Amino acid sequence: MRKILNLVVGRLKTLFQRDPAPDDPPRYGSSVSYTACPECGEGSLTYDEDAGTSVCNVCGARADGG
Repeated sequence: MRKILNLVVGRLKTLFQRDPAPDDPPRYGSSVSYTACPECGEGSLTYDEDAGTSVCNVCGARADGG
């Protein structure tokens, strides 16, 4: 019975939960610090707005192969 009550309470909480900051724009192209560089394996890929692609912060390799 307790499991059913917990399930119902959880569903009700998600129904009445407010959206987290609906006015904030999505952050497309944010840095992805946990993605290892496929070239050197040491650096991490971070998005470079000027290049328009992800660039390794160690060796400078670009995610688009350039």
